[in-house]
Amino acid sequence: YSSEYAEGVTAYKGIGYAAPPVGDLRWKPPEPAIPFAGVRQADRIGPACWQARNPDTSLYARGNLTRSEDCLYLNVFTSAANPGDNLPVMVWFHGGGNTAGHGGPLIFDGSNLAKRGEVIVSANYRLGAFGFLAHPALTIESEQGSSGMYGILDQIEVLQWVQNNIAAFGGDPDRVTIFGQSAGGTDVCLIMSSPLAEGLINGVIGQSPGCIKTSNALEIEGHERGENFARTLGIGGVGATALQEMRDLLPQQIISAMGTAGSGGGPLIDGWVIPERPYDLLKSGSQNLINLMAGGLADEYFGLQHLSPEITEAELTDYLVRTFGKEAGEIQDAYREEIVDSPLRARKVITGDNGFILASRMWSRLVEARGNDAYVYYFSRPAPVFRLYVPEEEDLNNNGGQRTLGAYHSGELAYVFNNLDIVGLGWENIDRQLSDTIADYWVNFARTGNPNGPGLPEWPKYNPSLDIVQIFDADIRASVHPRKLELDRMERIYMDTR
Repeated sequence: YSSEYAEGVTAYKGIGYAAPPVGDLRWKPPEPAIPFAGVRQADRIGPACWQARNPDTSLYARGNLTRSEDCLYLNVFTSAANPGDNLPVMVWFHGGGNTAGHGGPLIFDGSNLAKRGEVIVSANYRLGAFGFLAHPALTIESEQGSSGMYGILDQIEVLQWVQNNIAAFGGDPDRVTIFGQSAGGTDVCLIMSSPLAEGLINGVIGQSPGCIKTSNALEIEGHERGENFARTLGIGGVGATALQEMRDLLPQQIISAMGTAGSGGGPLIDGWVIPERPYDLLKSGSQNLINLMAGGLADEYFGLQHLSPEITEAELTDYLVRTFGKEAGEIQDAYREEIVDSPLRARKVITGDNGFILASRMWSRLVEARGNDAYVYYFSRPAPVFRLYVPEEEDLNNNGGQRTLGAYHSGELAYVFNNLDIVGLGWENIDRQLSDTIADYWVNFARTGNPNGPGLPEWPKYNPSLDIVQIFDADIRASVHPRKLELDRMERIYMDTR
């Protein structure tokens, strides 16, 4: 159907890209989609993958989603007039901790990116224990001797679907850029690390990514957590009987166990999808030799921990010792000003710097070192606070224009998708100009591997010795990374202890 948000864009929603992962296909790699006869309506998103309902008090609230195990659906937004138009393709993977979210919220409507001459794809993938449960019985069953990476395998299956089908929507299967945010940013980093993605992608954009420090091993953390998870549900052993009992569980039972036993796992070094640590895979340059754009926001954890109560300085010290070991005092000294202001505020700043901000810079350094181009950004424009995924709900601050959380985690999403006229409140002309520029950067990168273009502020390629990044704020400019000294220290600590 014709998009209501951008003239000349056609939207196709709820397209199955893989067989429903139900019954004996639960906890198996995705199977190809089942062909259908005739014509199907493609005017509504498919159900979200199973997940717990998160609190309505959260700015990341997703409301009462329709949830199903039959959830492997994607959406396509295209500005192509003809199947042979060969437009660049951008494939979006949502965030949500790999335990929540879906590809269909209004904030991810791809119309305003597609109208720039692109094909935009957004997709669901299995979450939580459904997508990331490792277990010895599953590993024994697997031809590859792997388990626990079904959500990532779903995303790779999306890319296979794109290779086989996107030309019919006017897309070019030889120009496919994957982009994702938060857990989605981590996942696109993992995909770039994976030999299974070779030949499927031509560029990666990581928004607030993790991945670089991923070190959980299948045999240790994966199997142990998986067996604990199964025991929570009264299932022991590692044989066929245990496997059948696991597959006979109702989805609601699995969701309930996720609440008591944790999420059921997260991305692992499984020996197949991710053969080694992502850091080492990316450093080796053995596959996916492509360009990267990556960055984070100045106030990531002011969003992620916006409901957290104040902590004492002693509690902060405990956190720093757990995180940095014997180097905790050095970090404490570096953030003394923030600590005096508020220990909670200091923890938020330190966690953001050591997480998404450091990960995006380290990832970019690895890409640059192996001879590809990297572009690093730092988003510092305070964004209006609203419920991102259910914008129709009452606003958190009774005034969407309040920018009380700074440049908070996920605050860039509406800017990237150029959807300021679709979601949110209190936008100013400066926000619209910033959004237009960011959307142009993203689209240019997908088109050529370089975000620069006519009329845009010059964004230099990342050079580790200079550490110049693109600042996204009211004034868009290239500058030495605002967190350089802190990141240098944290990177040194990580490299000394890894």
